[in-house]
Amino acid sequence: MDERKPQTWLIATAAILAILMLYYYTGSWVAVVLLFAALGAFIAYQSTRSAKRPTHQCVRCGAKLNPNARQYNSCGSTSWTIN
Repeated sequence: MDERKPQTWLIATAAILAILMLYYYTGSWVAVVLLFAALGAFIAYQSTRSAKRPTHQCVRCGAKLNPNARQYNSCGSTSWTIN
């Protein structure tokens, strides 16, 4: 199983509990609807942003690295960071 794949039953359970807790503590369905509308808008915003793949970059010289490579040809360093 892919660990990054969200499990729908877990998301559904969390959403139901969030709805019940919000209504219990605020006593207002308007607050529940506003919060979930804001959450939906945030998710829509995140999905429309340009999906930039992370690049591997050398810590010493700043050269870009192929994700499958083991070291940089330019400086021979094996130190890298993900941007």
